[in-house]
Amino acid sequence: MPQEYEFADDVDEDGPDLGPDERDRDLMDGTWEERYYSGRAKQRDWQSVYVGLALLALMGLVIPALVVVFR
Repeated sequence: MPQEYEFADDVDEDGPDLGPDERDRDLMDGTWEERYYSGRAKQRDWQSVYVGLALLALMGLVIPALVVVFR
């Protein structure tokens, strides 16, 4: 269960508060480790990347050939 933290929203007279803020909450309570090591973290679909690169290479071969034919 995540802990509740209190954060100062204003700047003190001594200078800015450089302590943790809302963005660091998952680092402090360990929920990022749960998400990362649970296997549910979003990972890149390499098959889609390879299909995209193959289509790009195919278009690089076909488009110049069509330009030469229809010139």
